[in-house]
Amino acid sequence: MAEAHDDHEDPSVLKRLHGTFMVIAWLFFNSLGNTVARYFKKTWTNRQYFGMPLWIFYHRVYMVACWALTCAAIVCIIVDLEAIKAHAHAIVGLTTFVLVFIQPILGLASPGQPQPRAVLRFVHALVGHTAYILAVTNMFLGVGLQEARISSVMYGLLAGALAIHVLAHVVFNVLEYLAVRKGPHLDANKDGSFARWRKTTLMMQMIALYAFTIGNVVFVWRTT
Repeated sequence: MAEAHDDHEDPSVLKRLHGTFMVIAWLFFNSLGNTVARYFKKTWTNRQYFGMPLWIFYHRVYMVACWALTCAAIVCIIVDLEAIKAHAHAIVGLTTFVLVFIQPILGLASPGQPQPRAVLRFVHALVGHTAYILAVTNMFLGVGLQEARISSVMYGLLAGALAIHVLAHVVFNVLEYLAVRKGPHLDANKDGSFARWRKTTLMMQMIALYAFTIGNVVFVWRTT
């Protein structure tokens, strides 16, 4: 992070853009990309975009957006740097960026043998979840930076977005449990059980995350 020339100096536009890009990338795009990949493999089964199942297409669109915005955020803060401070926000942020940068490689790699592919999928998921946890944690750390001059209200908005993410996962897991209780789904050309409920839950998650994302962005640009 840059050293402030004055304790009362407003954050630069680049710092605000850094925060804005990170909020949009992780609270909105990454959360939705994670949801689609985890719970929608048996939804939209008879539809494809560009030769790939719809859930893969949406997952990649969301994650590419997250990756691009994260890279843009890192560029903004590097350009704005005057001096490096080895505080928690910078260290966690750099770690998150490294994980984000290698994620597309893990996601696109497709070894020929089933066992390596399963291991790779596990590593891809582990790295993705770790990056999400670090990124959201780092937002809380960023709000606490004195030079950021962000209202403590944003802690509540970040917590709200995180709560929506967790609540959505709870609902999707309940739907998965009910689908298992209902019995195996035999027709591969039709959506799995409770597909309509999954789509409805995804839409509600999207709307709620959009609202919380906008709220957080507003407070990134407001100074205390």
